[in-house]
Amino acid sequence: MAKVHVIPHTHWDREWYFTQQDSDVLATYNFTKVIETLENQSSYSCYHLDGQSSIVEDYLKVLPHMRERMGKLIRERKLFVGPWYTQTDTYNVGAESIIRNLKYGIHIAEEMGHSMTVGYLPDTFGHNAQMPTLFKGLGIDNIVFWRGIDYDQQVKKSHFHWQSPGDDTIYAYNLVHGYGAAKNIVPDPDHLDKKIFPMVEKIKALSGLDEVLIPSGGDQVNIDPNLPATLAAATERSPSKDIYTISSMENFVEYLRHNNEQFETYLGEFKAPRYTRIHKTIGSVRYDIKKLNFEIEQFLVKKLEVVIAIAKAQGIKVHTELVDIAWKKILECHAHDSMGGCNSDATNADIMHRLKQAQEICHGLYNLVVKELASQACQDNEVMIFNSRPTTYNGIARVVAFSKSEHITLKDGENTLETEVLSRETLDGGKVIEVTKDGEREVEVPPYYRFELNVVVKDLPALGYQVLQVTNAIASEKNNTASDAFFIENQAIKLSFVEDQLTLEDKRTGRIITQLLSFEEQADDGDSYDFSPLAGDTPITCTKLRMLEVNQGELQQRMALRAQLALPKDLEARVSGNNSVLATFDITLTLLRDEQQLRVDIETENQVSDHRVRVVINSDVVAEESLSTQPFALMKRPIAPSTEGWQEQFRECPIDIETTDGAVAIENAGQAMIINGRGIKEFQVLPQQHSSAIALTLFKSTGRLGKDDLLWRPGRASGINNTVVYTPDAQLQKAMTFSFAIALTEESSHQTVRKMEQEFLDSPFSYQKQILNSFENRLERFQVRFENHEIAQHFSLFELNQALQLSSVGHSFYESNAIIVRLYNPTEQTIQLDTNAFKHFATVERVNHREHLVEQQWQVKPNNTIDLRVSFKFKL
Repeated sequence: MAKVHVIPHTHWDREWYFTQQDSDVLATYNFTKVIETLENQSSYSCYHLDGQSSIVEDYLKVLPHMRERMGKLIRERKLFVGPWYTQTDTYNVGAESIIRNLKYGIHIAEEMGHSMTVGYLPDTFGHNAQMPTLFKGLGIDNIVFWRGIDYDQQVKKSHFHWQSPGDDTIYAYNLVHGYGAAKNIVPDPDHLDKKIFPMVEKIKALSGLDEVLIPSGGDQVNIDPNLPATLAAATERSPSKDIYTISSMENFVEYLRHNNEQFETYLGEFKAPRYTRIHKTIGSVRYDIKKLNFEIEQFLVKKLEVVIAIAKAQGIKVHTELVDIAWKKILECHAHDSMGGCNSDATNADIMHRLKQAQEICHGLYNLVVKELASQACQDNEVMIFNSRPTTYNGIARVVAFSKSEHITLKDGENTLETEVLSRETLDGGKVIEVTKDGEREVEVPPYYRFELNVVVKDLPALGYQVLQVTNAIASEKNNTASDAFFIENQAIKLSFVEDQLTLEDKRTGRIITQLLSFEEQADDGDSYDFSPLAGDTPITCTKLRMLEVNQGELQQRMALRAQLALPKDLEARVSGNNSVLATFDITLTLLRDEQQLRVDIETENQVSDHRVRVVINSDVVAEESLSTQPFALMKRPIAPSTEGWQEQFRECPIDIETTDGAVAIENAGQAMIINGRGIKEFQVLPQQHSSAIALTLFKSTGRLGKDDLLWRPGRASGINNTVVYTPDAQLQKAMTFSFAIALTEESSHQTVRKMEQEFLDSPFSYQKQILNSFENRLERFQVRFENHEIAQHFSLFELNQALQLSSVGHSFYESNAIIVRLYNPTEQTIQLDTNAFKHFATVERVNHREHLVEQQWQVKPNNTIDLRVSFKFKL
């Protein structure tokens, strides 16, 4: 005899093959019926709104008068909401996004009365290995999930301890039959005997406990008022004398907490397509969405929140409510279907629109914050150079400057800085309207110049800025001059173009890699969930490149190349062998002085349907496993696992095409290669005869939401499988850009990978106080009256002299004069934080990700984080 916790719920996709607007309409009816049923039917003890607070916000925007009735049920633990804002993808978004998703979700739910204390992810396409650390950071000690588990290779039971690389452990419970196991349960004896009871017996067998959980719900389902009577009938009929009762996930997790003595422990990710589809190649679907989301995440964390913290530290009030709006707009796009891109075109258009709205809010607020700082700290024609790293910066900064002078350089007081002109554009000054006693008069404004510069800065303050002067002087313009050479180089690297191919040389170690870059194009017979090869198709490759130009400057050297492939227009042309489309890939390779990595930018305009394009990076490393970044840690995976006979055990091919949140690395015998990308999420390490290569998927294009009987995913179409949903926009017939960097190192430890990541992604940025151009930034031309503040010309928020890395410096939800500093440890040893770095703040408190005070000890474990709430010595 067992107690069966039946969990009544609805799995509420905010958008999918339908739009969020469709979802809002349906919610007004379904959620209202939930509220009415719980109010009027005492036997219905509780109901779950899918662990997402965003759908509560959506509902109350339409029906605000229902807030108190809904809130009463939430306070009474009859209606469960939270802890997520949206049920996130855990691979294609950044660590900060996952943390903010939970933080906003919990905050909203608690304002309504209670946030569910269960890490509920019923449908996410896999779970990264650091989820226990992320959950623990928000005070959640458990997860209830479905996809990605393999009972033969990972755990034996459906309940276990899940341990992260960050050394946090949570209780885990797997939904053996998914979130729809007891969907539409009825008291019919045939239904109970043939479906419900056998499922419960399997759950009991995999559990071994005397209490088990089975969910009763499904996609967008409404509450079933007959469920209490149905469960009474199931209890009466149960051949094992099981007791079926409406329960909550919180109650069941509490049972697990008190019965965990025999739990086994698992360390790793859940991404096996053993019993459910995991959509292993969804990382390359709708690249445009993933790239834009990545850029907004980077801008929020590395620019906007940094300048806000700097401004607040100097007494400037910032309306951080706008930051909340921006975060929530992108979090709306992070649900597994949304960020996966497996939606209708109408939904993807909504996602892109929200992302662009978030981007505009971020850029607009950034513009006003740096403008207010500059208005106080700068004279006209002075430039603020910002450093978002927690250490001082020495190196090259990219600066945009305007001047009436044809030749400029930058100075730091009396010291002229080494400056290189990358471009100089003459701009028409236009005309201005002057109002005189005789009426309006047009006055011509003289032309002026827009410069893009490389400037060598020294000791740029950590998490701060330095004011520099734009002066009339001739700077180096050598970089603008095309060279006859067939190579570029800096102190560390030499890149040569020899016989239509690239050769990369590490000048420090003598390592040489030939045929560095090639392109691979292949038919995609898949859909918006998965890449799948076309039977009989052979990939088309391009190994020969064409030189366009070389520019060799003092601070920057650049090589431009072109690759071209003759491709079939679509699948039909591919079968007939008609290669009528010439695909062009323009490649720009850049070396900056003193950097260890080669920067690569690729531009193309896709004119082909149903295909996948990858860039293949050759190496001199023979690797046995791949390394890739995940939140605050590295993930190791085997290369080329055997897939022979996979159809007998797996729901889709367990191909070793993997996902990264940014970086990929391979290493062996004292040498490594590290690749850092900007929004490129999918990779595969390819074994070759004498070395390994890293294939980065640039994009895949597809015309359907779901298709039946794929080569790598047999059976029904994923998603809605009884209606064909065409997605011409997912063919990505547009211009696209791709950026990544290649570094050769001696090893690929977590610390080294993060160092290369910081060098590539976290560069200084600038703002000039000037009167010439009011269109460089979005809100530059509008007048805003700023209060007077004493702003220094040289400022540092704080400086770390330890190996800790900065994750973010966000604003506090609860204290206007405080910021939340999140640091993480990429080393293999525990680090004792030196709190003296924050001694000029009024208070320094250790908190968790929810800003709850925790034990005031300052050790940071490897692959783990520390959150500090630091407050200023004044009130804003």
